[in-house]
Amino acid sequence: MSSLSSSSVVQQMRHSNFHDHNMLIYPDLPSYRKIYSESANQALDNNETVLLITTYDSFETIKDSLTEAGISVNNETKEGNLIILDAVKAYQIDTYGAVKFVTTLVKQAERDGKAGVFALTEMGSFFMAERIATLLEYETSLQKKFDIRLKATCTYHKDDFATLPKEQQEIILSAHNRVLA
Repeated sequence: MSSLSSSSVVQQMRHSNFHDHNMLIYPDLPSYRKIYSESANQALDNNETVLLITTYDSFETIKDSLTEAGISVNNETKEGNLIILDAVKAYQIDTYGAVKFVTTLVKQAERDGKAGVFALTEMGSFFMAERIATLLEYETSLQKKFDIRLKATCTYHKDDFATLPKEQQEIILSAHNRVLA
């Protein structure tokens, strides 16, 4: 994925509406790092709370990528504007824990006068834990349009997504408002 196409994906993501439940299939981690770093930077500039849920990148790698994009990670985290969570803890201990947490974040963002919450949630932990049935149940339980001020994008590594049979891919694709490419 060239930087031009990663910029295009960021643009699509940023032009999504609050309430959208979207999906992104990314080709590789270096491209994904560009996407989450650039989109997080723009979301913070737009007075949004940013939530990144990670599977394959360590917290250090994420912090380095965000710092390279011009984000003061420690300051934004301390201020409550940037939250980084481990996907295994967010989804595999309590599958719906992330949804509950996001709902709380949106309420907090409203109280703080924020535009809303921008969330990129990496779904790889379901593949690592071999919980595909749970992933399908989770994705289909969510609305394509949320009733809260949330721009959510579920992200999938293309190699994970490719392991799914066509029928399961279709279920996941159809559970989202838009598939970003």
